[in-house]
Amino acid sequence: MGIFAQKKAVVIGGSGGIGAKLSLKLAQEGASVLVHGGHNSQKLSDLMQTLETHAPQSARHQSLVQEITGDNLAAFPASPLMEHVKEADILCVAFGPFLQSSLEETTPKQWMDITLLNYALPGICVSATLPRMKEKHWGRILLFGGTLTHNVKPYRTNAAYGGAKTALCSLVKSTAAQYSSWGITCNGILPGLTETEYQSPQLLSGLAQKNPSGKIIPAETIATAAINLLSMQEINGALLNVDDGWTP
Repeated sequence: MGIFAQKKAVVIGGSGGIGAKLSLKLAQEGASVLVHGGHNSQKLSDLMQTLETHAPQSARHQSLVQEITGDNLAAFPASPLMEHVKEADILCVAFGPFLQSSLEETTPKQWMDITLLNYALPGICVSATLPRMKEKHWGRILLFGGTLTHNVKPYRTNAAYGGAKTALCSLVKSTAAQYSSWGITCNGILPGLTETEYQSPQLLSGLAQKNPSGKIIPAETIATAAINLLSMQEINGALLNVDDGWTP
């Protein structure tokens, strides 16, 4: 049956990369998964076929294509995706654009977008999913931060992104502290240099040289760590660095 049988899972940013691997693992553990994708409907369709093939027949999976931007975030609470978030037993937010830019070159629009999508969006989703989780006295929330953003530190080339993801870590801790008594856990994963289909072989080769092991972390490894966090009531408010011991 799987450890998440009869549970409804929502994975925002689940159509590719780490999110896709996580969506598949949740399905294999028996959850009925709503996979959100931003724009690539064919990619999402291919993933759904994989879920149906490898997951228990008792689970019912759905997909939803909905672009999320800083410009349309104000309308997000009334969106179709939000209706699924409100009904979720398991909420995973594996979405958030990266920006590499010095402070003097970061535009006002970039500040707004990076802050809204990496911090406000997860916060909106957490606030929306908590009432039903409280009713059921059970819930699992997993948010994805940035590499080594668990402590306040300086960022020379990505201050906007690093600051938003550091704030996200505070959201994880705050949610865990307030809602643990309701059987709800909220944890964060901070991936290191991870292999996804969005990167070229040349880029992956260069990134691998930066890791202590000389290898890129497979997205599958991050997803496995995510399932472990989601499965354990006793782990709450954790910020798990899955980064091969990398240091800048």
